[in-house]
Amino acid sequence: MTKNKTLLIAVVATAAAMAAFWFLALAPKREEVKTLDSQIAAKNTEIATAQSTLAGYRKSKDNYGKNYATVVRLGKAVPEDADIRSLLVQLDAEAGGTNVDFRTIEIGAGATGAAAGAPTATTGTAGFEQTGFKFTFKGTYENLRSFMARMERFVNLRNEKMNVTGRLLRLETVDMQVDAAGYPKIMAQISGTSYQVPANQGLTAGATQAGPAGATPAATPAPAGGPSVPTTTATVPGAK
Repeated sequence: MTKNKTLLIAVVATAAAMAAFWFLALAPKREEVKTLDSQIAAKNTEIATAQSTLAGYRKSKDNYGKNYATVVRLGKAVPEDADIRSLLVQLDAEAGGTNVDFRTIEIGAGATGAAAGAPTATTGTAGFEQTGFKFTFKGTYENLRSFMARMERFVNLRNEKMNVTGRLLRLETVDMQVDAAGYPKIMAQISGTSYQVPANQGLTAGATQAGPAGATPAATPAPAGGPSVPTTTATVPGAK
C-alpha cells in the first residue's frame, strides 16, 4: 500500500510540475510567438508595399525620357507664353495652303496687326492662361471651310493618342459676310482663345532632359589614370 501511495504521489508531483512548466514557461512563450508572428506579418506587408512603390519608381524612371519628350511636344500646343509670332506663322502657312487671304489680326485688348504690343493674358478655370484673338480672312466659302478644318487638326485625339501639329485654339465665333468684291468672295472674322501654361510653372516645371527639378545628375566616372571629366547637362527648351 505504501508503495502505491508513493507511486501516486510521484505521478501527481510530475503532473503538477508539467502543469507549472506549461503555465509558467511555455504559455508566455506561446504568446510571444503569436506577437512575433503578427509583427512579421506586418513587416511582410510593409516590404510588399515598398517593393510595389519601388517598382513604380523604376518604371517612372525608365519612362522619364519618353514622358519628358511628350511634355515638350505638347508645349507646341500650349507654350510658355502667348508666342504670337509662331501662331501667325502657323495661320499664315495654313491660309496659303488653302488659298485664303490672311487680312488682319487683333490680339488681347484690341491690339491690331502683327506689330502690336504684348497681349494681355487672363487665367481660366483650368489654370491655363488665355489670350483672346480675332482674325480676318478673305476667300471663297470652300477655301475658308478647308482652312478652318486645318485649324481643327492642330490638336486632335486619335486612338487615345494626342496628335499635336500646332497651337491649341478654341474658336468661339465665326462671322461670314459677302466681300465688297462680290460673291463668291467672303470676308470671315474668327474670334477665339489661345492657351499657355501658367507663368509660375513653365512648360516642364523646372525639369530637364536629365531629370526632374531638384534631381542630382549622376556623376561621370573619371577615366583611369587621368583627371575627372566635367559633365554638361543639356536642357531641351520648350517647343514653340
